[in-house]
Amino acid sequence: MTLLLTMIAAIGLSACGGSNASSGTQAETPAAGTSQDAAEDRELREIDVVLDWYPNAVHTFLYEAADKGYFAEEGLKVNIISPAESIDALTFVATGRAQIGLTYPVDVVMGAVNEQMPVTAIGAVVQDELSCMASLAETDITADMSSLKGKKVGHSGPAVEEAVIRTIIANAGLSEKDVEVINVGFDLTSSLTTGSTDMVVGTFINDEIVTMRNAGYDVNVWKNQDYGVPRMYGLVMAANTDAVAKDPELYQAFLRACDKGFDDMQADEEESMKIIMSDLNSDDNPLDEAQQKESYEILMPLMEQDGRPFLSMQEKDWQDIIDWMLENGLISETLAPSEIYLAPEL
Repeated sequence: MTLLLTMIAAIGLSACGGSNASSGTQAETPAAGTSQDAAEDRELREIDVVLDWYPNAVHTFLYEAADKGYFAEEGLKVNIISPAESIDALTFVATGRAQIGLTYPVDVVMGAVNEQMPVTAIGAVVQDELSCMASLAETDITADMSSLKGKKVGHSGPAVEEAVIRTIIANAGLSEKDVEVINVGFDLTSSLTTGSTDMVVGTFINDEIVTMRNAGYDVNVWKNQDYGVPRMYGLVMAANTDAVAKDPELYQAFLRACDKGFDDMQADEEESMKIIMSDLNSDDNPLDEAQQKESYEILMPLMEQDGRPFLSMQEKDWQDIIDWMLENGLISETLAPSEIYLAPEL
């Protein structure tokens, strides 16, 4: 089975080129030090990991695990692949063209229910939500979302963002007629800074918010979960359900190495920044060091929290997400949390 998956992954991914979200690069992670020496004495099993977006601070733990040889210690050779337009992490996992895909919990649920994909979440990379609501501080929108009456709210298009807006409006005691909802595509930040919208949904606190503030904009940020939307993991790892059942140790080995990588990421900011600017930074994916440093500092208290260790997941979180998605018509039928997530055993 391992040989078959490796062959499928090699065939499916060999044509990828580039290194950002529009060109999709395959970056082979190296083993290092004594682990590299040990790896030379045995055959490593290959794992392909498709990122959710271009390499940035949230992915540092993967590169830490590669650079320190933690993957090699577990008998693994990990290829980190940036997504292109033709590469969807969840689809690649479902069809066996990759072993791990970084994605979002709502996508795992919709893939499993609406598309009948054999996918399951095996670890939460970020324990708290990254997507948020934002407005310029100069507007009269306040924490009391009834102030949205008569305002324009932008989103980037996905049905889940429309559901978030509906939930926020209802939570504020408003009707959908009270707010003008606009699909602005990928122009979330520009629609806000040019005044085309008064508030946007779907900006990331570790990305667009940092960019706007560094550009001199005073931005107010609100968490979706404070306004009736269930708590969402900011990013999860998904795998093929059947593949995990057939070879659970392969995936547990991968998660153990990731956990060690996160420990190092958490312990040494200076070293993590060096890895970000050397391993993740490239001509095709140029990273601003100051922005990545700020993103790193935002991520640290979100990737692990009290009672919520890195990679851990809770049944109640998944149940709340499933119930909310069913209520908002994002899925056609319900399912048990155990059908779409597995608690990692580290």
